[in-house]
Amino acid sequence: MKTVLSLLVCLVLILNYTFGCDPHSDGKPLCTSTNLSTPQRNFWDPTRYWKCVSANTEPENVRCNETLLFSSEKAECVLWNAWVWTPPCPEQS
Repeated sequence: MKTVLSLLVCLVLILNYTFGCDPHSDGKPLCTSTNLSTPQRNFWDPTRYWKCVSANTEPENVRCNETLLFSSEKAECVLWNAWVWTPPCPEQS
């Protein structure tokens, strides 16, 4: 029984790692020590992005200044006329 439970937990972790990006969500990340310095795109609002301040905390939903949109490619806010839409989960498109 313990073996079956262990295998089930491993399967869930593998599926979450493989299919971790959900294009139907807002893209809110889990803050870990590996993503503290990189802002993450908010899938629902191009004027906002997620920022992790410390590990194991809720990310901040930060708004770009007026006339700016968040660029996933550059990981920063850019002028609206320089912004290009990209799929939320490029590896799945």
